[in-house]
Amino acid sequence: MTDGLTLADLVLAAGVAFFLGSVPTAWLVARSRGVNIFNVGTRQAGAANVYREVGRTAAIFVGVVDAAKGGVAILIAIWAGLEGSWLLLPAVAAILGHWNSPMTRFRGGDGVATAVGVLLIMSPTGLFVPVLLGASVTLVLSNFMEHPSPWGGFVGLTTIVLFSSLEFTGLSAITVIGVLAIAASIYLHSYMYHRRKVGAFTTVLMDDDLTDAPIPRTQKPQAPA
Repeated sequence: MTDGLTLADLVLAAGVAFFLGSVPTAWLVARSRGVNIFNVGTRQAGAANVYREVGRTAAIFVGVVDAAKGGVAILIAIWAGLEGSWLLLPAVAAILGHWNSPMTRFRGGDGVATAVGVLLIMSPTGLFVPVLLGASVTLVLSNFMEHPSPWGGFVGLTTIVLFSSLEFTGLSAITVIGVLAIAASIYLHSYMYHRRKVGAFTTVLMDDDLTDAPIPRTQKPQAPA
């Protein structure tokens, strides 16, 4: 642990990051338009699902705010004294909060936009170009496929690995490994979610609790006439 950094600093940074990450931007925006984002499309509270089910303007707002959540979490961690690879702790906490928001019964989204905000603040010079390339590929492919994020993420991650050897990026080996681990976790989370959830729900607007179908009563035997 770096000089002057205490366990309380780490807990504070992680706790604030989790709280910021757990703010359910997509759910709030979609709900304001009369849509329960957890019951439509991919059933995930993210900008991509908002784009398909609510609209472009709402999706842009959600993406910017979700990225800001991650960025602000890292800025607060830096203010608390964290630096270098220690910033991976609030980074992970912010994404975990986005995945499992207590405000929406521990449901959330993939966390791609939140991860983008985290990375841009962790290393602006080293991660701006990879993030820009990844976002551009995702935006272009969104016109041709339903889930373009993995391809954009692949391009961005490949660029991060290539940039990690350049001195001006300021990326340590531990930080690069941590970033790749975060990205791999997001991919795995997305894969497992779609494998487990898609098709398991009925599409319903503004209805969180699906009720069971009524069970017919057993008819009593009729007495013979």
